[in-house]
Amino acid sequence: NTSQYQLRRKWEQTPHPYLFFNEDRNAMTPIGLQITRNGQLINPRTAAVLDEQIMTPNLSTALFTQGFRLQENYEEWPKERKIQALCGVMGLPYVGDPDPSYELTPDNVIKILAIQMRFRCGIPVVVMGETGCGKTRLIRYMCSLQARGTKARNMLLMKVHGGITRKDIIRKVMDAVERSDVNATLKVKTILFFDEANTTDSVGLIKEIMCDGRVNGHPIRGLGSDLHVIAACNPYRKHTDEMIELLESAGLGYHVRTGDTEDRLGSIPLRQLVYRVHPLPDSMKALVWDFGQLNRNAERLYIRQIVSRHVANGSLPTVARLVDVATAVL
Repeated sequence: NTSQYQLRRKWEQTPHPYLFFNEDRNAMTPIGLQITRNGQLINPRTAAVLDEQIMTPNLSTALFTQGFRLQENYEEWPKERKIQALCGVMGLPYVGDPDPSYELTPDNVIKILAIQMRFRCGIPVVVMGETGCGKTRLIRYMCSLQARGTKARNMLLMKVHGGITRKDIIRKVMDAVERSDVNATLKVKTILFFDEANTTDSVGLIKEIMCDGRVNGHPIRGLGSDLHVIAACNPYRKHTDEMIELLESAGLGYHVRTGDTEDRLGSIPLRQLVYRVHPLPDSMKALVWDFGQLNRNAERLYIRQIVSRHVANGSLPTVARLVDVATAVL
């Protein structure tokens, strides 16, 4: 039964109102947070009231008087404003866009800051999402921001698969520790990213690294200060009965009967799963949060931003409603 590995809260189905305290301890950054002058918390995407009285009208008026805008729609921010918000919360100087080709959506801003808040609180970062939903690219962009314009190599990626052994993981951790020592002299934090962490039977060692801060019982130098670890997991999802029947009738790799195979997730043969994954240790299950996936609305927003960027830099002509029409067609 894969139900114990299913996430009960989906990213796209949940509002994300955040009030971040900036690293300088002098300012705050509201994202996804819209509060009326009467103190109502509003979902900026649907205009639904999430809380009738999250703050008193007097406090709302006082913040507004001091220039703190709680009614601003963050989804309309230009990319430069989003980067400035990220830098403010992360305590980084604004040095421009590290990757102009990356489409920084409001959703991605919130995900980057959610990761940063877990770093700040010492909570292991374990995300679950479909292959190709943008996890690696988002983390790479976050690391580019943290590099602060230096040429520091501050992201170490380990593409985990069934052939990865404990020795491979330990060697990668040691490489990350050595790299973090070098980057620490530049005041740049280092990220070790285990992609598809639950595809190896050595997932228990990754749990020890993530949850215990140790590798083979030995403390990991700099972990939590100069070095942070992120793990991404593939979802636990079974093929439909029709697909299982189709695969077995094809005969590709199915020379062993389903009842005789020893590769199982509980009672389910691994070959009946969409992704060949191993069980997560119990201490990791509670840490997993949904990364989300590219739904139609998010895809439309990505396309709109790409078309708008090409219009702005002159690659496409400035024609009335070109952005709307091109977005709808694509």
